[in-house]
Amino acid sequence: MNSRDHLLLLVPFLAIAILLTSSIANGADAPFRRGDVNDDGSVDISDPIVILGYLFSGASTPTCMDASDSNDDAQVNVGDAIHLLGYIFSNGTPPPAPGPFTCGPDITDDTLGCILNSCDSGGDPERIAVGHLLQRIAYGPLPGQIDAVIANGVTETIQQQLSPPPGPDPSPFIGPLEDLYSISIPWAEERFILHPNGQHQYFLGTEEPPADWAQPGFDDSTWLTGTSGFGRGDSDDVTEILEIALGLPSVYTRTIFLSPSSTNPSDLYLKMLYDDGFVAYLNGTEIARSLRTNGLPHLTGTPPPHNQFASQAHEATYAEYFPIPASLLVPGNNVLAIQCHNAANNGDFTLRPTIVSMVPDTNGETRRFFSTSSNLQRVPFIRGIYGEQQLQKVLAEFWENHFTTDEDKVNDFFDGLRNRYGHRVLGTNSGSAKISNTLEFEEYDFFCENALGHFGDLLAYSASSVPMLIYLDNILNFSAQPNENYAREILELHTLGVDNGYTQADIEAVARVFTGWTVTKIPNNLIRPFPEYLTDPITTTHYDLANTPLIEIGDNWQYFKGTTEPSPGTAGEATTQWTMPGFDDTSWLTGATGIGMGDGDDATVLDDMDNNYASFYARTQFTITDPAIPNYLELSVDFDDGYVCYLNGIEIARSSTMNGAGTPPPHTSGTSGGHEAQGRPDLINLNHYRHLLVTGENVLAFQIHNLTITNNDCSFLPRLTLGTPTSRFTHLNDRQGKFTFRFNPSQHDTEAKIIFEGTPYQLNIPAGRTGTQGILDAMDLFAALEAHPGTAQFICIKLIQKFVSDDITLANIGDGSAPIELQSLLASMLSAWYSTPKPGNISVLMETLLDPVERSGPFWSTSNQKIKVKTPLEFINSTLRTLGSPASSDNLVEWSEDMGMKLFERDEPDGFSEIGSDWIGTTTLLQRINFARRFASNVDNDFPWDIADFIGNDAPDAIGVVDIFDEVLFQGAMTEAERCLALEYLETDLNGVFMPLDPAAGDYTNRIREVVGFLFSLPRFQFQ
Repeated sequence: MNSRDHLLLLVPFLAIAILLTSSIANGADAPFRRGDVNDDGSVDISDPIVILGYLFSGASTPTCMDASDSNDDAQVNVGDAIHLLGYIFSNGTPPPAPGPFTCGPDITDDTLGCILNSCDSGGDPERIAVGHLLQRIAYGPLPGQIDAVIANGVTETIQQQLSPPPGPDPSPFIGPLEDLYSISIPWAEERFILHPNGQHQYFLGTEEPPADWAQPGFDDSTWLTGTSGFGRGDSDDVTEILEIALGLPSVYTRTIFLSPSSTNPSDLYLKMLYDDGFVAYLNGTEIARSLRTNGLPHLTGTPPPHNQFASQAHEATYAEYFPIPASLLVPGNNVLAIQCHNAANNGDFTLRPTIVSMVPDTNGETRRFFSTSSNLQRVPFIRGIYGEQQLQKVLAEFWENHFTTDEDKVNDFFDGLRNRYGHRVLGTNSGSAKISNTLEFEEYDFFCENALGHFGDLLAYSASSVPMLIYLDNILNFSAQPNENYAREILELHTLGVDNGYTQADIEAVARVFTGWTVTKIPNNLIRPFPEYLTDPITTTHYDLANTPLIEIGDNWQYFKGTTEPSPGTAGEATTQWTMPGFDDTSWLTGATGIGMGDGDDATVLDDMDNNYASFYARTQFTITDPAIPNYLELSVDFDDGYVCYLNGIEIARSSTMNGAGTPPPHTSGTSGGHEAQGRPDLINLNHYRHLLVTGENVLAFQIHNLTITNNDCSFLPRLTLGTPTSRFTHLNDRQGKFTFRFNPSQHDTEAKIIFEGTPYQLNIPAGRTGTQGILDAMDLFAALEAHPGTAQFICIKLIQKFVSDDITLANIGDGSAPIELQSLLASMLSAWYSTPKPGNISVLMETLLDPVERSGPFWSTSNQKIKVKTPLEFINSTLRTLGSPASSDNLVEWSEDMGMKLFERDEPDGFSEIGSDWIGTTTLLQRINFARRFASNVDNDFPWDIADFIGNDAPDAIGVVDIFDEVLFQGAMTEAERCLALEYLETDLNGVFMPLDPAAGDYTNRIREVVGFLFSLPRFQFQ
């Protein structure tokens, strides 16, 4: 190993030693002030308290043990605290040199050391203080920003950060970069003409289909029948094509849709989710062909041959829209035919075609979507590096972490989301990720916009956000079965803190407050901002229709007992003649539904069925004035034990218990399993079968089968409705609309609730709040929590931990062992919490913490500078900001994950730690060093920065280079030991042999880049 590498490898272990060891032996002899244990520039009562805390209360190790050795006896013990107390209060002997008023090196030969101390710096105190400010309220200074803050004034700078104007950050870089990693979808009104999950005929492309396969008159009766979507490999396929795994190149599909009578033909679009390429035909004419990212088609040829693979992979993340030429539509039935081709060696496949009418929104509204977690995770880097309202961005990440949610769990919810017909809604895993990442972004965006607002608003927003409702299981919180997950965390993690003023009874009562809180999807016209959607909540489901019954339970049907076939063939075999519109059923029996026996739900009782016949048949008619009307036709049937359903003589559905029973099943057939009629009917979407409907009378027919002829119960309970969508209606498969908060009054506990019983903060929630009044339970709770002193204390402590020092906790505040200056700051912030009409104004709290006018509080104490280890986000952002490098690199997210921080995907609800030792270990610190070296060298042009911006045209020598970057990175605060290390690294070759830095040499700029990477790797840069 060469000398230079050895120097670099020493860096992580030096940093870990500073952070984790209980003593520092043979430490570097940095200058120090003896007796100034907390390094605040003076020897006072706080210093012996720090020594006693270190010795007896488990407080952190002082970074300068020499300063703690106040009596200079080469050890740190209680005698040093006693000596300081005598000096401070009894005019005792002052600490030996160097101290207590001057800085200097240790003149005593001992094993103690001083690794980090403000004495060991030649920097300008004002510049160091501004650097400290920008490391805490920003993600570090930009080039030239120290001078800009000094020129603008520290007080004015802080006030500007405390009061950002509403709206987007004025940075010209954020918007374009976020546009680059997201997609904006225009608002529009969509209605399905060809609905999702319809029935298609399909053909596997092992050979060419007949030449006329796409024509309307083609006979596809020998093709397979399946439900769209077709696919393989995404765990979401309704009709799985297993042959894809064996290299099948293509699949051909055909379906019929009815030309809409009330839609402008020019508003029709083919809406495609596909993987990997396709060609679509309408009535035999090509209307759409998918394109690669370079604009060339995935497939060539007219038509492409069956064995051609798509020339580029394509994931079915966003639906693509292709206009349907109005001239190709014919009145009545139209044929949509598609050939979809997989890419070579690609194990997944998707084909989900629909046809929609789409009218764009006249206001030009759009909604931004993030398709992947990595694109979402870029946002805090983009905003943190480029944002001009830096405090807002730092606090946005703080609140996102405080109210943490896990995008993975939200993704799982949407990945498993099914529509009312039992089909997966979003089609692909990437489709669900698009929704979950977008919802996480919108939550983060709210925290960013409102980072300096009122805590109570942040709390209420978090409680009602879709990610939180899913993450902590409040969507499973019902009046009859409360779920306590969210109730526990809102008290323990979001407001009061662990075991800080609440009981298990309080958790149970709070869980009841949030019963009925769930999620729903709404159309664009109902999207409203916070808090309107909470105070006046949506209460209905997305599938909101004004239903007109066409066939009702209790209506009369013609029925036939299955003692024989109802319309036998010439050889006595089963036929479907009895299902046809012209069949004469006048000889059949007439009875009201339900029809059956043994369940107590039968209006027409078949008392001779048991042990006599296993099936019966039923027919009825219903009237349709226009098959092409846009209303929703839905058939529901509750049954025992199986059924096959026919519309105008064509089978359209059968229960799973009748699979394999024959087509049609004979009257003697039993079912493959039992099924009870329990009020959860099968739903059949007749919109898929509009092409079978006729104007006027239509025939609906069922054959109902029992498990066996000896089974003693049977049921048939059918209902057909015609639904007119209300303004509330939206389709789950529609890319328009938004998932949002829903309050379900029927699942809300309306009984009285008592929270914090027997305390001065007891909250009495009255009984009888029905309907939307039930939301007031939560509004009362939010008000009580934001006014609760436990909340004020916990949140203020967390803000102090974030911006000032780790050395304050609920525990050491409770036992009085927290540093006195931090206790005093907490008291001032608690007073500020209640100083506004609505408690918990974050801007007022931050102003108290930052003390921008006097600048005499703990935030400005030198003992609180460079003591907080940067999180990976802070480290990466501050590194790039320091040299003004752009944030467009593709791998910032991966670097952060390697350092231990995967944003938006923390499993535990307590958020990422703010404690330094949790971030520093050998592995994670080596990742920081690797990142710093990669960044400084910019070998792949991932992180461009121009050396000339810093060294100018002067070509400085080694000392000059270190001086320049000491100022840029540390405001001139490097210790002599650090400077010596940097100079040694800069002026040795790979073998450790002295080699002066030569401005004329070809390696001049590369060596400067290397030493800059070394400086970024120093322990000093890991701290803020």
